[in-house]
Amino acid sequence: MDWFMNQVGHLPDSVVLITGAAATGSAALIVAGLSRRILFVPGDAKLQVHAKLADLVHGSLLAFTVFTLALVLTDVRSNLSKTLDAAQREASTITRLDEELEIAGGIEAAAARRGLRLYVDAVTSSDWPSLGAPAPTLSAQADEILTSLRALVRAAARASPESAAAITTFLNQLEDLRLGRLESATKSVPSIFWWIILAFLIAAMAMNGRHPLDLAGATLIALHMAAIGLVLALILVMDQPFRGETSVSPATITQALSAHRLSE
Repeated sequence: MDWFMNQVGHLPDSVVLITGAAATGSAALIVAGLSRRILFVPGDAKLQVHAKLADLVHGSLLAFTVFTLALVLTDVRSNLSKTLDAAQREASTITRLDEELEIAGGIEAAAARRGLRLYVDAVTSSDWPSLGAPAPTLSAQADEILTSLRALVRAAARASPESAAAITTFLNQLEDLRLGRLESATKSVPSIFWWIILAFLIAAMAMNGRHPLDLAGATLIALHMAAIGLVLALILVMDQPFRGETSVSPATITQALSAHRLSE
């Protein structure tokens, strides 16, 4: 479903949700019309005999679809929540690293603090957009600045042995949390789940062809499937934690050093 988000991912969530519902409702009417004309009208007599079985099959397909959607929705919601928590931990780690460098003092620590601010700027201006791209990745610019920051922090650690353990630990945590962002950005719903959902959904749409497609019938079918399409769109919106309106904001990272001024 990446193609769908590539087309509408830059739009507000409300537009994405409406688009998903409208597309699913329209597809349901088309599939129901085709299946009624091809399958159910020619075999109407036999269908009457197996009406209860048809209801059972239709209900089971919808139940399987809803069950799978519930599993996927829970998974993407959990990933989004964990990504938000990780961003807050990263901001806290940045703040604590800056505090330890301030306590360490000295020319080396001051240089490391300036490097830390350059790194924060690179994370918000380069890393975040790269993670929100169709093929998520970490930016090369932030990689270079992090390499420089690593050297500066190690120099500060050598100059202040009493603070070395703390600032080294926070730097290592910062690197791990950055890699964790990439992991969260690439942890999307496996394509096999989408194939299973689409298979169940199309089969359920085809079973709607048992009913006459008059105004009332068509409206009920469209509303029913549009509701499922709304859930599909909701999953797609939350499946991209660094992309779209419902995403993890870099604001917490940006504000991590706002309370700690760097003395000239």
